[in-house]
Amino acid sequence: MNCYNCGKELTDETNHVEHIPAKNLFNTYPCEYKQHLLTVPACYDCNIGLYSKIDQEIRDAIGILNENDDLQQEMTAKAVRSIMRKSNWKERVFSIDNGKSFEVNFSYNDIERLHVKNFKGLFYEKYGMPISNEYEIKIIAEGDEENEKLQRVNNFFREFIDYEMEWNSIGHPSVFKYKIKAMIPGENDMFYDGDNLEDAIGFVCTMEYHGALKPLVIAQKTEFIDEE
Repeated sequence: MNCYNCGKELTDETNHVEHIPAKNLFNTYPCEYKQHLLTVPACYDCNIGLYSKIDQEIRDAIGILNENDDLQQEMTAKAVRSIMRKSNWKERVFSIDNGKSFEVNFSYNDIERLHVKNFKGLFYEKYGMPISNEYEIKIIAEGDEENEKLQRVNNFFREFIDYEMEWNSIGHPSVFKYKIKAMIPGENDMFYDGDNLEDAIGFVCTMEYHGALKPLVIAQKTEFIDEE
Protein backbone atom coordinates (compact mmCIF):
# COMPACT_ATOMS: atom_id res chain seq x y z
CA MET A 1 0.00 0.00 0.00
CA ASN A 2 1.37 3.38 -1.03
CA CYS A 3 0.39 7.00 -0.49
CA TYR A 4 -1.86 8.09 -3.37
CA ASN A 5 0.02 11.40 -3.64
CA CYS A 6 3.75 10.91 -3.00
CA GLY A 7 3.98 7.13 -3.36
CA LYS A 8 5.49 6.54 0.08
CA GLU A 9 5.04 2.95 1.29
CA LEU A 10 2.52 2.70 4.12
CA THR A 11 1.41 0.22 6.74
CA ASP A 12 -1.97 -0.05 8.43
CA GLU A 13 -0.50 2.02 11.27
CA THR A 14 0.93 4.79 9.05
CA ASN A 15 -2.04 5.05 6.67
CA HIS A 16 -4.00 8.29 7.14
CA VAL A 17 -6.94 7.88 4.76
CA GLU A 18 -7.71 10.80 2.48
CA HIS A 19 -11.21 11.55 1.22
CA ILE A 20 -11.49 12.25 -2.50
CA PRO A 21 -12.98 14.81 -2.81
CA ALA A 22 -12.90 16.34 0.69
CA LYS A 23 -15.82 15.44 2.97
CA ASN A 24 -16.76 19.09 3.37
CA LEU A 25 -18.40 18.98 -0.08
CA PHE A 26 -20.99 16.61 1.39
CA ASN A 27 -21.32 17.75 5.01
CA THR A 28 -24.35 19.99 4.49
CA TYR A 29 -26.29 17.42 2.46
CA PRO A 30 -28.76 14.71 3.54
CA CYS A 31 -27.45 11.24 4.48
CA GLU A 32 -28.34 9.76 1.09
CA TYR A 33 -25.82 12.13 -0.52
CA LYS A 34 -22.99 10.79 1.67
CA GLN A 35 -23.09 7.12 0.73
CA HIS A 36 -20.07 5.38 -0.81
CA LEU A 37 -17.57 8.20 -0.36
CA LEU A 38 -14.09 7.50 -1.70
CA THR A 39 -11.00 7.18 0.51
CA VAL A 40 -7.45 6.44 -0.59
CA PRO A 41 -4.31 5.69 1.47
CA ALA A 42 -2.20 8.70 2.38
CA CYS A 43 0.88 9.42 4.47
CA TYR A 44 0.65 11.90 7.33
CA ASP A 45 2.38 14.73 5.47
CA CYS A 46 0.12 14.49 2.39
CA ASN A 47 -3.05 14.03 4.45
CA ILE A 48 -2.50 16.66 7.13
CA GLY A 49 0.20 19.06 6.03
CA LEU A 50 -0.17 19.44 2.29
CA TYR A 51 -3.83 20.31 1.71
CA SER A 52 -5.56 20.74 5.07
CA LYS A 53 -5.27 24.55 5.06
CA ILE A 54 -6.83 24.94 1.61
CA ASP A 55 -9.32 22.02 1.55
CA GLN A 56 -12.22 24.42 2.06
CA GLU A 57 -11.43 26.58 -1.00
CA ILE A 58 -13.50 24.54 -3.45
CA ARG A 59 -16.35 24.27 -0.96
CA ASP A 60 -16.30 28.04 -0.42
CA ALA A 61 -16.23 28.71 -4.16
CA ILE A 62 -19.24 26.43 -4.71
CA GLY A 63 -21.07 28.05 -1.81
CA ILE A 64 -20.53 31.52 -3.27
CA LEU A 65 -21.55 30.34 -6.76
CA ASN A 66 -24.83 28.95 -5.41
CA GLU A 67 -27.77 29.91 -7.61
CA ASN A 68 -30.71 29.46 -5.25
CA ASP A 69 -30.12 25.74 -4.68
CA ASP A 70 -31.83 24.98 -1.38
CA LEU A 71 -29.49 22.05 -0.69
CA GLN A 72 -26.53 24.43 -0.89
CA GLN A 73 -27.86 27.12 1.45
CA GLU A 74 -25.98 25.83 4.48
CA MET A 75 -22.83 25.46 2.40
CA THR A 76 -23.20 29.05 1.26
CA ALA A 77 -23.54 30.21 4.88
CA LYS A 78 -20.42 28.25 5.84
CA ALA A 79 -18.53 29.68 2.89
CA VAL A 80 -19.38 33.24 3.92
CA ARG A 81 -18.29 32.58 7.51
CA SER A 82 -15.08 30.91 6.34
CA ILE A 83 -14.15 33.83 4.08
CA MET A 84 -15.00 36.51 6.63
CA ARG A 85 -12.93 34.80 9.35
CA LYS A 86 -9.77 35.11 7.29
CA SER A 87 -7.53 38.11 7.94
CA ASN A 88 -7.38 38.96 4.21
CA TRP A 89 -11.15 39.12 3.67
CA LYS A 90 -11.01 42.83 2.78
CA GLU A 91 -8.68 41.97 -0.09
CA ARG A 92 -11.05 39.27 -1.38
CA VAL A 93 -14.53 40.75 -1.05
CA PHE A 94 -15.61 43.59 -3.35
CA SER A 95 -18.85 45.55 -3.44
CA ILE A 96 -20.46 46.03 -6.85
CA ASP A 97 -23.66 47.67 -8.13
CA ASN A 98 -23.44 50.34 -5.40
CA GLY A 99 -23.41 47.75 -2.65
CA LYS A 100 -26.30 45.70 -3.98
CA SER A 101 -24.09 42.64 -4.46
CA PHE A 102 -20.57 41.40 -3.82
CA GLU A 103 -17.81 39.57 -5.64
CA VAL A 104 -15.30 37.25 -3.97
CA ASN A 105 -11.83 36.48 -5.29
CA PHE A 106 -10.41 32.99 -4.85
CA SER A 107 -6.86 31.71 -5.18
CA TYR A 108 -6.63 30.02 -8.58
CA ASN A 109 -3.43 28.28 -7.47
CA ASP A 110 -5.05 26.78 -4.38
CA ILE A 111 -8.08 25.51 -6.28
CA GLU A 112 -5.81 24.14 -9.02
CA ARG A 113 -3.80 22.25 -6.38
CA LEU A 114 -7.02 20.72 -5.05
CA HIS A 115 -8.02 19.63 -8.57
CA VAL A 116 -4.63 17.90 -8.87
CA LYS A 117 -5.12 16.26 -5.46
CA ASN A 118 -8.52 14.90 -6.47
CA PHE A 119 -7.22 13.69 -9.83
CA LYS A 120 -4.42 11.79 -8.09
CA GLY A 121 -6.96 10.19 -5.77
CA LEU A 122 -9.19 9.17 -8.68
CA PHE A 123 -6.17 7.78 -10.52
CA TYR A 124 -5.24 5.68 -7.48
CA GLU A 125 -8.79 4.41 -7.17
CA LYS A 126 -8.95 3.33 -10.82
CA TYR A 127 -5.46 1.92 -11.31
CA GLY A 128 -4.48 0.86 -7.78
CA MET A 129 -1.28 2.88 -7.65
CA PRO A 130 -0.13 6.51 -7.51
CA ILE A 131 0.54 8.25 -10.80
CA SER A 132 4.22 8.33 -11.71
CA ASN A 133 6.26 11.51 -11.47
CA GLU A 134 7.11 11.11 -15.15
CA TYR A 135 3.70 12.63 -15.91
CA GLU A 136 3.26 16.39 -15.84
CA ILE A 137 -0.21 17.45 -14.69
CA LYS A 138 -1.98 20.47 -16.17
CA ILE A 139 -5.40 21.95 -15.38
CA ILE A 140 -7.78 23.73 -17.74
CA ALA A 141 -10.47 25.33 -15.62
CA GLU A 142 -12.76 28.30 -15.16
CA GLY A 143 -10.95 31.51 -16.05
CA ASP A 144 -9.11 30.00 -19.02
CA GLU A 145 -11.85 30.76 -21.54
CA GLU A 146 -10.03 33.72 -23.08
CA ASN A 147 -6.99 31.64 -24.01
CA GLU A 148 -7.86 30.33 -27.49
CA LYS A 149 -5.04 27.77 -27.53
CA LEU A 150 -6.14 26.31 -24.21
CA GLN A 151 -9.73 26.12 -25.40
CA ARG A 152 -8.73 24.19 -28.52
CA VAL A 153 -6.85 21.75 -26.30
CA ASN A 154 -9.83 21.66 -23.93
CA ASN A 155 -12.28 20.87 -26.73
CA PHE A 156 -10.07 18.14 -28.18
CA PHE A 157 -9.56 16.29 -24.90
CA ARG A 158 -13.17 16.68 -23.74
CA GLU A 159 -14.32 15.14 -27.00
CA PHE A 160 -11.82 12.29 -26.47
CA ILE A 161 -12.89 11.55 -22.90
CA ASP A 162 -16.62 11.86 -23.63
CA TYR A 163 -16.47 9.30 -26.44
CA GLU A 164 -18.08 6.05 -25.20
CA MET A 165 -17.47 6.87 -21.54
CA GLU A 166 -20.10 7.32 -18.85
CA TRP A 167 -19.81 9.42 -15.71
CA ASN A 168 -18.77 7.89 -12.40
CA SER A 169 -19.98 9.54 -9.22
CA ILE A 170 -18.92 9.76 -5.59
CA GLY A 171 -21.58 10.26 -2.94
CA HIS A 172 -24.14 11.66 -5.37
CA PRO A 173 -23.74 12.72 -9.02
CA SER A 174 -25.09 16.19 -8.30
CA VAL A 175 -22.23 16.72 -5.83
CA PHE A 176 -19.25 15.13 -7.59
CA LYS A 177 -18.81 13.10 -10.76
CA TYR A 178 -15.85 12.32 -12.96
CA LYS A 179 -14.39 10.50 -15.96
CA ILE A 180 -10.80 9.32 -16.33
CA LYS A 181 -9.24 7.74 -19.40
CA ALA A 182 -5.77 6.62 -20.50
CA MET A 183 -4.22 8.01 -23.70
CA ILE A 184 -2.66 5.08 -25.57
CA PRO A 185 -1.36 5.84 -29.08
CA GLY A 186 -3.06 3.95 -31.91
CA GLU A 187 -3.26 4.09 -35.68
CA ASN A 188 -3.68 7.32 -37.65
CA ASP A 189 -2.44 9.45 -34.73
CA MET A 190 -5.49 8.46 -32.69
CA PHE A 191 -5.62 7.61 -28.99
CA TYR A 192 -7.57 4.87 -27.27
CA ASP A 193 -8.27 3.87 -23.66
CA GLY A 194 -6.95 0.66 -22.12
CA ASP A 195 -5.40 -1.07 -19.11
CA ASN A 196 -1.85 -1.42 -20.44
CA LEU A 197 -0.51 1.66 -18.68
CA GLU A 198 3.05 1.09 -19.89
CA ASP A 199 1.90 2.20 -23.34
CA ALA A 200 0.04 5.28 -22.10
CA ILE A 201 1.58 8.63 -22.90
CA GLY A 202 -0.91 10.37 -20.65
CA PHE A 203 -4.29 10.46 -18.96
CA VAL A 204 -7.30 12.75 -19.20
CA CYS A 205 -9.76 13.39 -16.40
CA THR A 206 -12.79 15.61 -16.19
CA MET A 207 -14.47 16.40 -12.88
CA GLU A 208 -17.66 18.23 -12.02
CA TYR A 209 -18.27 19.74 -8.58
CA HIS A 210 -21.93 20.54 -7.88
CA GLY A 211 -22.40 21.34 -11.55
CA ALA A 212 -20.46 24.57 -10.92
CA LEU A 213 -16.76 23.81 -11.30
CA LYS A 214 -15.79 21.67 -14.30
CA PRO A 215 -12.01 21.37 -14.62
CA LEU A 216 -10.21 19.24 -17.18
CA VAL A 217 -7.03 17.51 -16.02
CA ILE A 218 -4.35 16.43 -18.50
CA ALA A 219 -1.37 14.33 -17.37
CA GLN A 220 1.26 13.75 -20.05
CA LYS A 221 4.72 12.23 -19.99
CA THR A 222 7.26 15.01 -19.88
CA GLU A 223 9.32 13.33 -22.63
CA PHE A 224 6.28 13.52 -24.94
CA ILE A 225 5.75 17.18 -24.08
CA ASP A 226 9.44 17.95 -24.77
CA GLU A 227 9.16 16.27 -28.19
CA GLU A 228 6.26 18.52 -29.07
